[in-house]
Amino acid sequence: MPTVVCPICGRPTDRLVEGMCESCYLERHPVLEIKRFNVVKCRYCGALYVRGRWIRPGRESERALLERLLRDSVKAGGRLLSVDVEASGDKVVYRISGVGSPHELIEPRRFSAQYIADVVLDVCPDCRRNIWGSERGLLRIKGFPDELDDRDFVKIESILEHIAFEARGKNLGSVISVERVGRSLEISTTEPRLARHMAHRIHEIVPSDYVESYKKLGRRKDREIYHYTATVYIITVKKGDVVKRGSSHYLVLDVGRDGVYVVDISSGGRARIPLHRFTEVKTERIGTGVKGEVRGGVFADTEGRIEVDAGGSRDGAAYYVEIGDRRYIVPI
Repeated sequence: MPTVVCPICGRPTDRLVEGMCESCYLERHPVLEIKRFNVVKCRYCGALYVRGRWIRPGRESERALLERLLRDSVKAGGRLLSVDVEASGDKVVYRISGVGSPHELIEPRRFSAQYIADVVLDVCPDCRRNIWGSERGLLRIKGFPDELDDRDFVKIESILEHIAFEARGKNLGSVISVERVGRSLEISTTEPRLARHMAHRIHEIVPSDYVESYKKLGRRKDREIYHYTATVYIITVKKGDVVKRGSSHYLVLDVGRDGVYVVDISSGGRARIPLHRFTEVKTERIGTGVKGEVRGGVFADTEGRIEVDAGGSRDGAAYYVEIGDRRYIVPI
């Protein structure tokens, strides 16, 4: 007979699994979870985008590649017994069955599910080259000193859309591909001048530094042919960050297109570091200061959660910074 009551649903049960009955646990921890995904397919050659690269059906059939996409997006508390794949037009229908359990106290059971993925048509890099020509420009976009995060990618992609709109009708060439490589972005173009235009415009819009180079490929009739490569480093520090450069520690006061404004935490000296100088020295972001105010020898943050002795610091706006076991009040 049931001996305990589930605190979630109030039903009697023989035992609790992590503080709830079996039914409530299964509702919160399903045996099968499918992360949403689309099937990205080249409209010309039929290649599928799998695990960050384009693969044409060949040694592996299209069905096998489609199944790999599903298995990469499935989390199952057991094993899959069968996966049926049905591709039709702009949809791929998956029917899945298996057996498993989300917890050792729950008996394994059979499960089944259906998932419908949209087919998104794109153009793979090989087909882009066949259609628009070979790559003659490459733009890499990276973060400094930290890697780019998802918000950075959204911002950069929005800027690239704006630049592409600006470049219409200017005969600068075409974009062959835009791909994420780790936490960076790589853009290949048919013409060097388009990659250079994009690098310069990004540098004008966001605080960044860039390096560029040309490589001679040969001659065509009366002109030389070059390949252009640029790497743009987006400055990822922001106001209030604490960074280490060499043996010194700095509080970032502001970041602009003309440089990074900092204050030396030990000496209190202020400086503007030009962006091209900022990327020359190994820099590590080690924390974030707490903004607040000093009044009557006491520092308090803007939310009133921190109060510390400010020593001889003058009244006014300041940051509270901890580095290891040392504490600093940095007037701003």
